[in-house]
Amino acid sequence: MRMRSLGIFVAVVAAVVAVGVGQSRADTPAPKATGPAVPVVVELFSSEGCSSCPPADAFIEQLERTQPVEGVSIIALGQHVDYWDDLGWPDPFGHPRFTARQKQYAGVLADSRIYTPEIVVDGRAILERGDKASTARALQAAAREPRARVTLNRRGDRVAVDVANVPAGSDTAEVWLAITESGLSTRVERGENAGRVLSHAPVVRALRKLGNAEGGAFRADAALELDPKWKPAAVHAVVFVQRAKSRRIVGAAQI
Repeated sequence: MRMRSLGIFVAVVAAVVAVGVGQSRADTPAPKATGPAVPVVVELFSSEGCSSCPPADAFIEQLERTQPVEGVSIIALGQHVDYWDDLGWPDPFGHPRFTARQKQYAGVLADSRIYTPEIVVDGRAILERGDKASTARALQAAAREPRARVTLNRRGDRVAVDVANVPAGSDTAEVWLAITESGLSTRVERGENAGRVLSHAPVVRALRKLGNAEGGAFRADAALELDPKWKPAAVHAVVFVQRAKSRRIVGAAQI
């Protein structure tokens, strides 16, 4: 069953974006660091066919760009679902794998609905509101959870992955590699956003499982498999450790 966008979410997020996105980078000073920032994964499930998604895209892009929460390093993963594609505009970034991933979250999170835009923090909580205080609380709460150490070292078109100190537990710890590209935009010709040019938070271009962390550790030398059409300066490799059943993310890094 397909759920459409949530009006309340849009109203709140739009208000936050109006305050934050309208500021220049010089107007938004970076927080003073008091120690190593903890990487926290923020996933946005979105679609270019959804008229309520652009404000959420802008909100996540701003979070990733300004890094406003002290002690937290936000890693944004924009994932475009495909269940809007038959409603007038096929999203060029949409893919069934992202729809399937969102459905996995629906099976374990408190809110079991499938809708856009949906924001999931570290696979453990849905960001229901867009105000700064609740966003900071959600991100800091995730950062306080036990974390695996994830170290990445890029070597040309490959990345060396070293995962250690995965928190103990009976739930399998899967290691995933995502390739994101920033600065993407599309002129939408049909559907709810017809005539608009949409700019996006970092879009997941590729996502694949590298393996399982056995005994609390994992090592691999993985091919990045980059498309020459992607802009090299805008591409990042993200590796995260995620529980197979609970879907909680327990470690991440970006390079």
